[in-house]
Amino acid sequence: MGKQIMIIGCGPGAPELMTIKGKKAIKNADAVIGSKRLIKDFVKKNASLKTLILENNYNEILDRGAQFYEQNKKLVFLVSGDPLFYSFGKSVLDKFGKDNCEVIPGISSVQFAFSRLKESWKEYRTFTLHGTDDVEIQKIFNENNKFVLLLDPKNNLKMIKSKLTLNSASKYKFCVVSNLSLSNEKILDISFEDLDKVEEESLSMLIVTRISD
Repeated sequence: MGKQIMIIGCGPGAPELMTIKGKKAIKNADAVIGSKRLIKDFVKKNASLKTLILENNYNEILDRGAQFYEQNKKLVFLVSGDPLFYSFGKSVLDKFGKDNCEVIPGISSVQFAFSRLKESWKEYRTFTLHGTDDVEIQKIFNENNKFVLLLDPKNNLKMIKSKLTLNSASKYKFCVVSNLSLSNEKILDISFEDLDKVEEESLSMLIVTRISD
């Protein structure tokens, strides 16, 4: 018997990049929970399907999900990016327990970015800055030669530039990637001096590569 609760990674953004297994789980669900964007892009609504919008109402949503669970409903949680890297997926597992959930991963944003660049990423470390305070940007630069920073509206390119000196940053090259797989996708090679001049996007990452000692 399949799991009653499914946590589905929706991939970098484009609906056609979701896995077949993820699409099947949504089709067979009694209720789907996700952000407004994910519900709009990935769910075909019908009269019998319940949809709940996830905003900043995390505890309320988990409690509503628990009601469906108690009614033996098939419940799907849609999450962006990697379901268990920095995601609501962990909160779902903590609420319902690993034995009651199945996680269906999708294409990660980092994987997709490097496929666009046609470069290997086996030597790159990945750091998420989502929802983080007091990020030690200089420490990350000092200790790593190749890395990816997943950004949010607060921990953005302007913040990163403010934490670095021109002398230390001149040893690296920078690539800004945003809105992957969507019609407004951007991939920009950029200098340190211009980091604060890039138009910010909510779905962005910075790929950093050391080029000199």
